[in-house]
Amino acid sequence: MAKNCLLARRLLEQGVRFVQVFHGGPAKNWDAHSNLIGNHGEMAKEYDQPVAALLNDLDARGMLEDTLVMGVTEFGRTPVAQGAGKKGRDHHPDVFTCWLAGAGVKPGFAYGESDEMGYQPGTNTVSIYDFHATVLHLLGIDHKKLTFYHNGIQRRLTDVHGQVVKPLLS
Repeated sequence: MAKNCLLARRLLEQGVRFVQVFHGGPAKNWDAHSNLIGNHGEMAKEYDQPVAALLNDLDARGMLEDTLVMGVTEFGRTPVAQGAGKKGRDHHPDVFTCWLAGAGVKPGFAYGESDEMGYQPGTNTVSIYDFHATVLHLLGIDHKKLTFYHNGIQRRLTDVHGQVVKPLLS
């Protein structure tokens, strides 16, 4: 992971506009349906310091102010184990966490909560449409004007929904 973060920084320094860094693979990844605590603990140890170093490097070079860095995933995890006596959790599309840094994102705060169990959205929920609208805004793109041709019509990534989540902006 550290090599990937260093490579990402070097690519950004050379003017590459979009860089995606993966962490994990077929043998070891974040998709832990068993031994969630052990798996995520090991993955987090590999992830935490390199990503912090990437953010510090970008900030020290004055690049964080116009570089959006996102830590995202495909799904959240259910707040309860799947199966009796199991230590894993299943995919959970309704509540999950991601983080954003740089490019006009307000630093150092959390936005949104789940219910007490972590099963349902709670306060300050952000729909996927709102998330996409906000990310596109941070990239300087109006989500209402960005369209793509699909199935005979022009469509938006945010469909007919999506509002920029202004409390996330600095």
